[in-house]
Amino acid sequence: MRAVERAGAQIRATLRRPTVAQQAVTALEAVGAYTLADRVDRLRSDSDLVPVVVPTGPSAMRSHRFRMYALDGHDQVARALRAGGWNGFEAPLPSVAVQLVRRWPTTMLDVGANTGLYSLIATTAHPRARAVAYEPVPEIADLLRANVAINRRVGRITVREIAVGERTGPAELHLPPAQPDGTVETSASLEPGFKELIERVVPVAASTLDDAWVTEGRPEVSLVKVDVEGAEHRVLAGAGSLIAAQRPVLTIEVLTDANLEDIDGFRQACDYVDVTLSPTEVVVNRPSVRPDPQAPNHLLVPRERLADVVVELRGIPRLTVTLLD
Repeated sequence: MRAVERAGAQIRATLRRPTVAQQAVTALEAVGAYTLADRVDRLRSDSDLVPVVVPTGPSAMRSHRFRMYALDGHDQVARALRAGGWNGFEAPLPSVAVQLVRRWPTTMLDVGANTGLYSLIATTAHPRARAVAYEPVPEIADLLRANVAINRRVGRITVREIAVGERTGPAELHLPPAQPDGTVETSASLEPGFKELIERVVPVAASTLDDAWVTEGRPEVSLVKVDVEGAEHRVLAGAGSLIAAQRPVLTIEVLTDANLEDIDGFRQACDYVDVTLSPTEVVVNRPSVRPDPQAPNHLLVPRERLADVVVELRGIPRLTVTLLD
């Protein structure tokens, strides 16, 4: 059985048999005793959950933290957060997401949600924020739903087990082999060649982002996170109506083999500005979207929102903001 399937079975078993500590935390949260709940999480002897503390802000929830299953250290996201704290995974993108959600607490579309980090960040950052999490790999979607279920914001995160691309209908998702150390392999793509080795091809339901947005009732959307292993250009190609109507800020991963022509063509056609994110510096208004090994995550920002976004970026501690002419 694949490692991810074993992890899914482990999560489902854990949900059926909550520990005494888990029950205590849930009961404390239910009566608003969030500080005591935090203490129980810190004192508990089992290692199944990783508490993640979100930096506080004027609009933050009283209980400004969420939890993720550690899967005995096999979930790379939870493992990185446990080892490195808030900045242990994809810094500074989590802090950027917090700042943007607090400025615009509407609905975030989390495309390629994995085990749910950014959906949990968004709904923890502000009590009015909502998230729709799109994750097409069945086993990973199980883990995502489990992480949503152990947090109080469960009613504000909707999980959709679909791939998002340039067309709506049946699609094929390409998955690499399991990782030898038992780490849950969460990468998958609509791009056949996104990895040198592909172990299996899974038929999935797919949707354009436009159609997915309509399905949700056309909510107000200010932030869209896209991390789909080289298929980012496909997501952008199917998002024209959403972009025109909502003008959201986009976060995208730009790797060395990304379809740069289509991504930058989208940016220019829609009058978006590229912002590259590295752990210590953001660079605003590069002339074109290009991969940077130190800054794989980018913001694509509507020009009319750029001044507000720059204000939020400057509010992140120890992060330099460089503006190019």
